Amino acid sequence: MRFPILLALARLYSQSKAGRTGAGGRDFLVDLKKLFAAAGCQDGDARALAMRQLRSLDGQLLRLEGPRRDPDIVHQVRLSPANEAALFQLVGEASPSQRRESLAQQFADASGAPVPARWRAAWKALCAECAQAARSGGPVSPFSRDDLRSNAELLALMPKLLAWSEKGDESLLRFASCVLTGNSKRLGELAAEDETGSRRGKLGLLLERVTTGGLKSLEDVGIFQAPRFALVHGPLRLLLDGEWLNLGLLRGPCRLSETDIARASALESTSCRCLTVENETTFHELAKLQSGELLLCTSYPGSATLRLLERLPSSLEFWHFSDTDPEGFDILRVLRERTGRPFSPLHMNWRPREDSPKLDTADRRLLERLLASQTMRSERETLSAMRAAGRKGDFEQESLGPPTLSQWPFYPVRS
Repeated sequence: MRFPILLALARLYSQSKAGRTGAGGRDFLVDLKKLFAAAGCQDGDARALAMRQLRSLDGQLLRLEGPRRDPDIVHQVRLSPANEAALFQLVGEASPSQRRESLAQQFADASGAPVPARWRAAWKALCAECAQAARSGGPVSPFSRDDLRSNAELLALMPKLLAWSEKGDESLLRFASCVLTGNSKRLGELAAEDETGSRRGKLGLLLERVTTGGLKSLEDVGIFQAPRFALVHGPLRLLLDGEWLNLGLLRGPCRLSETDIARASALESTSCRCLTVENETTFHELAKLQSGELLLCTSYPGSATLRLLERLPSSLEFWHFSDTDPEGFDILRVLRERTGRPFSPLHMNWRPREDSPKLDTADRRLLERLLASQTMRSERETLSAMRAAGRKGDFEQESLGPPTLSQWPFYPVRS
């Protein structure tokens, strides 16, 4: 008996405090016009049929209320919480009480999942807290109150991720996803990427909660979107297991893993400076010169690049060569702030060009933050020139063309 008017009544009841929480003994009251609107039967035969259906249940499942002097006039429909189960059985749906209990049972069942010993108590506490919130109608974020299937997936995956973190090694996202979910893309879908590039989403929030901040993302578990490496060229030697690895013998750039950067007992370079280069195209052109400079390719630096910069001798000069749009200068800021190295800009004067792209809203916001940054005090003149022009100028590194000098600084210095 799936009458539209009763389905609407059930839906409105589910949205009420009594339906959401099961708390309180007050009856649920709904204005008759609102109920008709919710059922889509405000006029004509549909309204008359809905009214007959309501009257047939008056005094049994619900009560119709209006002026005492005229029982034919109805203003409100009253439903007692005691009749909740009967209403939802009549419309063929699970009642709010049943849904709350099903949700709570999900968490209760999950509390017994195998979890590494150091996080077992926190996992059980999380499940118990969510079960209590489910029964009382409280928030269960980042889980869903209505999507039990999604909850089941997260609850099954979390213990596996916690166990994965105990391995102490690294795997790529698609491989880990296939092992953990049976689908090479599913883990990436569940872990959204935030503005810092860290993959968090619901999984990150749960990891942080269970481990009290010990793990906050898939990267912390040992699962990475791409291999962690630094792209480097030039004179650099690493002492690994008592033997020196001389990267300066290589003609072309090489990818140095963060694992090897970390395990090297010593690093040294015969160069007097390290130059970080934003765009890989320009980086390769400079590497071809065999100039003897230590070159490192990086946009916003990843963990491997940061680790390498941290371990390089402090006696080196540190320079950065980037595009001269707001993002290019922001990379310079990040390098300074995250490494503590005194990076100087190379060939990063703003170059005016009338037909260059205009600064959009995001560019302008970033430019204002850069101008306000104490880290970027020495670049304020060129940043102000860009802001005044309202354009990015001739900003791309590649627009400088091929390097015209075989040695530092590779291009003529412009005033």
